[in-house]
Amino acid sequence: MGLVAWHHSSLAVSDLDAAVDFYSSAFGFRLAFREDGMSEQIRRMTGLPFLTCDIAQLRHGATGHVLELIHFHGDRQGDPHPLRPGSGHVAFYVDDLTAMLATVEAMGASRLGEITVFSDGRAVYCREPSGSFFEMEELARN
Repeated sequence: MGLVAWHHSSLAVSDLDAAVDFYSSAFGFRLAFREDGMSEQIRRMTGLPFLTCDIAQLRHGATGHVLELIHFHGDRQGDPHPLRPGSGHVAFYVDDLTAMLATVEAMGASRLGEITVFSDGRAVYCREPSGSFFEMEELARN
C-alpha cells in the first residue's frame, strides 16, 4: 500500500487564460485538458458548497509531471483551502485511496471535502498538520 507516482502540482490563479498562455509561451507546456465551470466535483472535493472553478492541466515532453492551473470562483477569505492565487497543492497517485486516507488521517491530516469520483478514478483533498494541502488520487480499476 502506498504512493504510486507524483501526478501533478497545482497552482491557484486569478486568470486561467493568462496563466495557460504564460506557461505555454515561457516554458513550452501544452494544454492537455481544460474544463470551465466545474462545480459539483470541486464542491465535493473541497467541501465548499459555493465553489466553482475553471481548470487546465498542462504537459511538457521533458517530464511526465502535470502542471495544473485552477481559477476558483466563489472564494471566501479565511477559508482553510488552497484557493487564493499563488496557493497550491501537490497530488499523488496512490494504490489504495481508502487505506492511504486512513493512514494520513491517523497521522493528523484532515480531509477537506469528500472522496470524489472523476472519469479516471477517485480523489480527495487533504490538509496535513502543518497546514499544506495535498491531493491523493486512485486510478479507476478496469
